[in-house]
Amino acid sequence: MTGGAKRGVANPWLFEEPEETRGLGFDEIRQQQQKIIQEQDAGLDALSSIISRQKQMGKEIGNELDEQNEIIDDLANLVENTDGKLRTETRRVNMVDRKSTSCGMIMVILLLLVAIVVVAVWPTN
Repeated sequence: MTGGAKRGVANPWLFEEPEETRGLGFDEIRQQQQKIIQEQDAGLDALSSIISRQKQMGKEIGNELDEQNEIIDDLANLVENTDGKLRTETRRVNMVDRKSTSCGMIMVILLLLVAIVVVAVWPTN
């Protein structure tokens, strides 16, 4: 059995011709292939255009995000500054409140002391 065809292995030259090309000549098959290649090229061109547009959109979105991040950073800095100022002013108000409360009590005590002295010294005749 040497030199003979091996069983179970298909001959690559013996295949069933597809219906699209059955009965067509070499030139017709080549034209059909050229048409398919042109359609594929048109599809690839359209895909390339879409991808380019998406790339541009991605760049624009990236630029917009960078601008928004800068705005957020500026706003965060302003909020931090305002928070610091607000804390400082709150401490000052609390200090003034404590001072005014103690000062008010001293004034009331002084007025009562003056009233007691006036009542004590006032002639009752």
